[in-house]
Amino acid sequence: MKSYKLISLLLLLLSSCQKYEVSVSQHLINRDYLASTHAATPDPRQACPPMGEMLSANWILPTCLLEEEPSLKLHVIYKNYTEEIFTYPIENKRGYVTYFLINDDFFEKKGILTYKAEIITEEGEIYREWKHQLWVNLITLEELEINSSAMDSSSSVVDHPIQGSVIETP
Repeated sequence: MKSYKLISLLLLLLSSCQKYEVSVSQHLINRDYLASTHAATPDPRQACPPMGEMLSANWILPTCLLEEEPSLKLHVIYKNYTEEIFTYPIENKRGYVTYFLINDDFFEKKGILTYKAEIITEEGEIYREWKHQLWVNLITLEELEINSSAMDSSSSVVDHPIQGSVIETP
């Protein structure tokens, strides 16, 4: 019986493979974020603690991908419906970056609404992607105006005659 368990454990260890991925987590920054809150040590920041949020993006990549000079592209949409894109070079097969939105920037942008992280090769190909569950591409008013002016110049359904139904009702 012991040998069966030992063989099963050995097969499990040998059959496992490394998972390559990217992931992002979001954390609140407030008084509880300060170590001095938990250690009960003096800290001048306790009088006016930071307020905000942070995103921590982690990755595990195959060594061969490092030859393609990958980068992490972090797309952030804020609650005031503005968007920013941050690009971080990747030099190691394992690593992380942290993005902070604190104090004045946090209050101006009203916090982080949603985000997406992409590992992109030098040629612009997406190797891995991670999306927040509420991620959608932000549509700006400028894009709507461009699309509506393009539609005005082309023919539309309104230009065509109205067609009747296949089945007429009595």
